[in-house]
Amino acid sequence: MKKENIERKLLELFCYMSSSARGCVEEPKLYGPFRIIDFIERIIQLLEDAGIANDFLEKEKEKIEEGKYLVMQNEEKFVKFLDKLVIDFAKELAKGRSYSLP
Repeated sequence: MKKENIERKLLELFCYMSSSARGCVEEPKLYGPFRIIDFIERIIQLLEDAGIANDFLEKEKEKIEEGKYLVMQNEEKFVKFLDKLVIDFAKELAKGRSYSLP
């Protein structure tokens, strides 16, 4: 992916996050966590587009795609989904691996 494309995608993410932050002022409380995990999903997509996402991130992105809308269906299941996501990322971090970027 070209530098200009990455810069554009990052700017789009920043626009999304800044408008999400503003929306969270009036939106229901659980929309905040939804927006944050949606942001994670979008960052992973950017890494995939750039060819630098790893298997772990791709699997977590799939989990996010499947679980993020629980916020609108079942609050308890959504919170459990978030708990699992936190554990997944913490376990991966605890492995101590570093990922080299091209």
